Amino acid sequence: MAVASLVLAGVSAYSQIKQGEDAKKGLYSQAEYKRLEGRIEAVKAKEQGIKALKATNKALANINATASSGGLEPTIGTPVDIGTFYALKPGTDDFFTAKDNASLALSSANAQAEELRFAGRQKKKQGYIGALTTMSGAMMNYAS
Repeated sequence: MAVASLVLAGVSAYSQIKQGEDAKKGLYSQAEYKRLEGRIEAVKAKEQGIKALKATNKALANINATASSGGLEPTIGTPVDIGTFYALKPGTDDFFTAKDNASLALSSANAQAEELRFAGRQKKKQGYIGALTTMSGAMMNYAS
């Protein structure tokens, strides 16, 4: 009867280890998914930045074309001020905001992924600790 108890404890310990390792694998998969989500969000943010620069380029071209058609020199005076304050500055602000958003998306996703990997390592440790506890209890019962 005591040997059967040890065998059952061994099976239970193996099951606990296996559950811990499976939980770790699952959490590592979630971590990789989070990391990829972050990269996707970063690419979207970069695309928004590119759109902002293209819109800025269009606005500057429009200002230059309007100034030229109106008989003004587009590289001096009012057209430059209009281009700088109403097109260039807002456009570059949008671009740098999008660039910051891309960095934040990556760092946030990497942090979440690292938390999930840490949780996975903890689950694996818990499995081993549970197995050790089960086997220790079984050995104590066998010895007594």
